[in-house]
Amino acid sequence: MSPAEIETMRSVEDDLWWYRGLRGHVLDSIQPPHPTFKLLDAGCGSGGMLARLRHRFPQASLTGMDYVQRALELTRERNIGAELVQGSADALPFGDGEFDVVLSLDVIVLHGIDDQKAVREMHRVLSPGGTLIINVAAFDFLRGSHDAATNMARRYTRPRLQELLQNAGFTIRSMSYWNMSLMPAVAAVRWASRTKAQQPNVRSDLKPMWPPLNALLSAIAHTELALSRKIPLPFGTSLFAIARK
Repeated sequence: MSPAEIETMRSVEDDLWWYRGLRGHVLDSIQPPHPTFKLLDAGCGSGGMLARLRHRFPQASLTGMDYVQRALELTRERNIGAELVQGSADALPFGDGEFDVVLSLDVIVLHGIDDQKAVREMHRVLSPGGTLIINVAAFDFLRGSHDAATNMARRYTRPRLQELLQNAGFTIRSMSYWNMSLMPAVAAVRWASRTKAQQPNVRSDLKPMWPPLNALLSAIAHTELALSRKIPLPFGTSLFAIARK
């Protein structure tokens, strides 16, 4: 992701409905084995997820890793007491069995990352019985200028992600699409944006939103994600899974 997009992410991620929904879902999906459990956010961006984790799990040992130095600088400015390391998701600079939980939130989708190696690396650094929580973009037909701006190389279907995780040695506990209600609108916007994807100054969809609309979309995302914990949703713009080593 470009430095400009990293700065944009930092400016909106603490309030924008999509981030609020996903991060709340991640927090509700973590079942720590003990208060001082060790967690790796493998692709921490500008630190929004780590900040939420520190608030929910104050005694946890948190590590953030990202390939982009500017992302780590912005995370460090949050002063959340996490260890920060520069590295790539497909060559994790950590020992075997080092973490109880690994997060991979829209990381293996990126150009320059071998998704098969990345998932095997996440399996390697997890302790026996450890948990991987992963979110990826879904369905190739939703590609648009946002994908180009955020350096996104691939999107996934449920069978494709399932095969990827199982081949790495994971047992899948749950998997569901989400952001189902807004999928038709997102598809229309993304299709209309495809002519912009090759422009040198292409920008992502990330931008501040009118607060009442942001609150409405947050409520929709929260409701869908709560439902997905009981019944897997059949489609959506993203795909979320929890897997066990």
